[in-house]
Amino acid sequence: MPDLTPDWLAAWAMADPHALALEAASGTWTAGALDGAASAMAGRLAQLGLRPGAVVAALVEDDGPAVLLIHAARRLGAILLPLNRRAAGPELIAQVRAATPGLLVHDGANGARARELAAGTSVATAVVEGLLGGPGGAGARSGPLPGVDLGAPATIVFTSGTTGSARGARLTHGNHAASADAWAAVLEPRPSDRWLACLPFFHVAGLAIVVRASRWRLPLAVLRHFETADVAAHIASGSSHLSLVPTQLEQLTAAWGGRPVPPTLRAILLGGAPIPLATLVQARAAGLPVLTTYGMTETSSGVAVGGAEVATLADPAALRPLPGAHVRVEDPDPADGVGQILVAGSMVFAGYLGDPAATAEQLADGWLRTGDLGSLDGDGLLRIADRREDLVISGGENVYPGEVEAVLRDHPAVVDAAVVGQADATWGSVPVAAVVVTPGASVGDAELERHCRARLAGYKVPVRFHRLLELPRNEAGKILRRELRELLPKAPP
Repeated sequence: MPDLTPDWLAAWAMADPHALALEAASGTWTAGALDGAASAMAGRLAQLGLRPGAVVAALVEDDGPAVLLIHAARRLGAILLPLNRRAAGPELIAQVRAATPGLLVHDGANGARARELAAGTSVATAVVEGLLGGPGGAGARSGPLPGVDLGAPATIVFTSGTTGSARGARLTHGNHAASADAWAAVLEPRPSDRWLACLPFFHVAGLAIVVRASRWRLPLAVLRHFETADVAAHIASGSSHLSLVPTQLEQLTAAWGGRPVPPTLRAILLGGAPIPLATLVQARAAGLPVLTTYGMTETSSGVAVGGAEVATLADPAALRPLPGAHVRVEDPDPADGVGQILVAGSMVFAGYLGDPAATAEQLADGWLRTGDLGSLDGDGLLRIADRREDLVISGGENVYPGEVEAVLRDHPAVVDAAVVGQADATWGSVPVAAVVVTPGASVGDAELERHCRARLAGYKVPVRFHRLLELPRNEAGKILRRELRELLPKAPP
């Protein structure tokens, strides 16, 4: 039997249709108007042949139509595939081929890329502006509320996974709802709250904000891009919550200066990359209420939080698992208690698209093997020892060495390649490559960069290329990345 619950946007529209629901560059919607426009868009998608259970891909800017599409897909029972606008063409083609969407929805700003995708995959396209209707539905709803099957797939969000190959994480409506409910228990939403979205909706953290706002019945302001001045202006005018990555927090702290922080700002959720202690200390000293988070795509957003209580506020490294998120450490080292972090709970994803072997490897008896290392103390506080050993997190974006290495090895002059991260003052970490070239061949850095940039998102392209005669490997042929880091020159000052 389906586990049905009333659609939370529809329930909000019935209870308070004239409440402000969405502010974006393209317009403003009340709860009733947003509900009506979402239903109208769902109807137009159905007219184009999209059926419940089908996948609809989205290549759109973060704006009002993107929020409408998120709600319309749920209303129709379709599965949303948000495509990363920063990804390279070959990456997007591979994702579309894997997910086989029935329709690709794009906006005018992404029209050229959508046409390339359509040519490479034969997917049908539709312009999101053409799916918009008038402000219908501004009045109170009547009749039965549409239902949401919590067990049904809601989204496919591609994440590289620990192997470096792109995988589509299947998240159900129940996963998204459980994540929102867990955060509600910590953040305790108030009717006066106003959420600000300045993370992209093609990342799970951005999607989570849209779900929280409608499920908690709170106004949502959407910025198409992170601009420090715009974020500061929204905070000054009453935004209560937002999510940032460390580089964004650094910029905001510097721009904010010594001004008093308005009491309406209740929390800045910080995640997406290792958090420099200095960044956190400076932001909190400026009065910014920063909460550190730990999570991933496979957990529908964060599953642990720091700074929300005295114990974790006093210890910046400590996090408390969210209510409903179960965390344990596998095979802890007797010396320091560090082992692999495992997570279970209703927010843990349903598996990888078309990859039962990877799903079985990552999900065992309901426990997600994160690949991250950490420890749990007697008070249940989680401390992250390290991210995935090979992972480079640059400006909040995941860069998996295996993916970049495969592209480098595809160059005719490259025999072998390895990628590691090096600390960077701006991005936290950046990818750096070591290559072994064919004897007698000559290939410059600019050529290697062009080769990578044609196949990878810009943030995945190594910032430096080093030549080695051979790469350090163990007996099994695995690259010894720790040794490689020691071999490579340090980053220039």
